[in-house]
Amino acid sequence: MTISYQFLSLLAMIVSGVATGFLVESFRDSCQALRPRALLRRYQKIIEIFLWLGLGIASFYLLFYLRDGSWRVYDPCAQIVGIILYELWFRRPMLFARRVFMRLIVYPIWWVIQLFIKIVRSIVLLIIRILMIPIWPIIKLVEKIIKILIEKNPIKAPQKS
Repeated sequence: MTISYQFLSLLAMIVSGVATGFLVESFRDSCQALRPRALLRRYQKIIEIFLWLGLGIASFYLLFYLRDGSWRVYDPCAQIVGIILYELWFRRPMLFARRVFMRLIVYPIWWVIQLFIKIVRSIVLLIIRILMIPIWPIIKLVEKIIKILIEKNPIKAPQKS
C-alpha cells in the first residue's frame, strides 16, 4: 500500500467523521422538532444508538471497500478528527445546505404528497356520498323502526334487592 493510497483512505475516514457528525446532529435536530409525545422522540436515545451502530458499520464497510478491511490505529482517530472538524468548520455551511435542501426539495415533495392524499380523500368521500343517496332512506326507515320497537318494549334494568 503506497503512502498516497494511505493518505486517501485517511481522508476518506475524516470525511466519514464529518458525515457522522452531520447525520447525528441532523437526527437530533429532527427529533427535537417533533412534538414531545411523538414515537420517534420518545425512543430517540435507542434509535440514536442504532444510528451510531449503523454509522460504525458503514465506516467499516468503507474500510473494507478501500483497503480490503485492513484496519489501522489512525482510522478511529481520523474519524474523531472529522467530527471535530465538522463542529469547528463545516457545521454552519452544512446546516445551511440542509436548510436549503429541505426548503427546495423536501418541502415541495411533502406538499405534493399531502395534496395528492387530500384529492384522493375527497374523491373517496364524494363516491361514498353518492353511494349513500339511495341507501339513506333505508337507513332512516330502519332507525324509525328500531325507535318504535324500543318505545314499545323498553329494556328493563335488573332491580337490586
